Amino acid sequence: MINNKQEICFILLPGFAPDDFPVFGIRNILEEKGYKVITSPFFGNLKPKDFSKLSEEDMLRGSFEVINNAAKKYKKIVGIGISLGGALFLEYAKQKNLTAIISVGTPFRLSQRCLIVFLKIIYPLIYPLWRYVDKRYVNFRLLPIGAGKMVVNFLKNNFLDNLNNIQTPVLFLHSKKDLITDYRYLQKNVDKISSKDKKIVLFNNGGHIINRDSRIIANQVLDFIDYLNI
Repeated sequence: MINNKQEICFILLPGFAPDDFPVFGIRNILEEKGYKVITSPFFGNLKPKDFSKLSEEDMLRGSFEVINNAAKKYKKIVGIGISLGGALFLEYAKQKNLTAIISVGTPFRLSQRCLIVFLKIIYPLIYPLWRYVDKRYVNFRLLPIGAGKMVVNFLKNNFLDNLNNIQTPVLFLHSKKDLITDYRYLQKNVDKISSKDKKIVLFNNGGHIINRDSRIIANQVLDFIDYLNI
């Protein structure tokens, strides 16, 4: 395994969530093994009061700032992203190399596209109530649906461009039973990535976050960085 853990920092980004809670399980496992871990929501350290006003530029700036700040302190940065989080690491790698990226449920193609259209239609009707409940009952951890349109547009457009610029080693973990992102679009997009070290691991069971089993994901992460001899 890795000789000098002090040189490495894992950065964990969840998917479309209001906070970084979904990656706490992976964080705990890596910290128990002696690694430095930073977690962040997909918008970084920004404090959006209204997610409908969060722009793509804001999202990228917020998440990229977390990565850049860590890179000032640590020699090796390994990004672990769930869905949108993985997409953000890949977007970052189009401009700057990371030591490695592990992307879980990469959203190269969103499933349930009819549902997405439906939600766009009813969104103006439900968002005021959604914001009220979100502010009044913080513990509910409601999805930041105000940013939904922006995120979908990012994933359908800019995210799919210039994948050939990515030279960072990448491990893709994806379940064939993922109901949110379609694994069948994984290979053709991975083929566009220029990195000489890229690997796909498909699971026959599980869901979007591989049964929400942090240990499965953490083990795959450690095996991959061991393979890369980081």
